[in-house]
Amino acid sequence: MLKILNSRHKQTQQAALADMFRLRKKVFHDLLKWDVVVQGDFEMDHYDDANPIYVLSYDDRTGRLRGSLRLLPTLGPNMLDDTFPILLDGKPAIRDIAMWESSRFCIDPEISLDRSSNQVSIAAAELMCGVGELGLASGLTHIVTVTDVFLERMFRRMGCPGERIGAPHKIGSVHAVAIAWEIDTGMLDAMKNIAAITGRLLDTPMSLEQARAA
Repeated sequence: MLKILNSRHKQTQQAALADMFRLRKKVFHDLLKWDVVVQGDFEMDHYDDANPIYVLSYDDRTGRLRGSLRLLPTLGPNMLDDTFPILLDGKPAIRDIAMWESSRFCIDPEISLDRSSNQVSIAAAELMCGVGELGLASGLTHIVTVTDVFLERMFRRMGCPGERIGAPHKIGSVHAVAIAWEIDTGMLDAMKNIAAITGRLLDTPMSLEQARAA
């Protein structure tokens, strides 16, 4: 099950956002040892103040948060252009109304065994397919992201190989790389087929701008 939130939901969806920020701390600070900003039990940064969209995946049976990611338009503040421009390899900054950035992709390590029959994480597949549905409804051409080469391989197995924007660079303990995924029905259908997902994931079709203003 997917839930789409934005920073305007701080009062009405306080518990859901708190669970997400706790999960981000558990993954990025506690497990991966990244140099991230921690506020108590939460991992948050200044991009969370830019009215992002959050996509959250929940276990249908238990209601437990399984994973999340963050979406921001490249016309505004984003991690690739403003924090990791080295990954552009000298190419111009990406500022395009039809391209959004995905960041802070994380899956709860405690449910890592919760996988579909082809060994793709159910939560990861739901998150990426949810992004695909949002992107198609918004007329996006691409989603860009900063990731590591391990997750790049996982995305490839999920049916969204993407295209490298530049060569990998070692940033801290991670070999990071910038990826662009083309948004089209073929990619979305391939991901759903691999993960054995049927039908639409979003209860109500919506564009990114609608989700941002909700």
